[in-house]
Amino acid sequence: MAIEAILPNGTRQMLSYVDHFNFQWMTNYIYADDAAPVLPKGTIIHVTAWHDNTAANPNNPDHDQWVGWGDRTVDEMAHAWVNVTYITEQDYQDWLAKHRANPAATTQRASN
Repeated sequence: MAIEAILPNGTRQMLSYVDHFNFQWMTNYIYADDAAPVLPKGTIIHVTAWHDNTAANPNNPDHDQWVGWGDRTVDEMAHAWVNVTYITEQDYQDWLAKHRANPAATTQRASN
């Protein structure tokens, strides 16, 4: 599953990317406070999920079963639970000014 931010100016920022997900080991991915993305008003959050429906997937009980949607965990389903905290435009501008003043810290967090 991938969660990507599409910023108002059209640029894209990958927020989360998990491949080789293990269905038997579900977990949360939580940003540290100083690494959580801060996004401008008008940002679109785009979620993409994919499933391995092949016979080679040992977690697929029946690769011949077609499932287009379902509520059960054995159906093809994807959930992206995302917590959002809204901030004022002034708080966003203050954050932006602080991080523009120290771009190395922002770049270092983005590359981790």
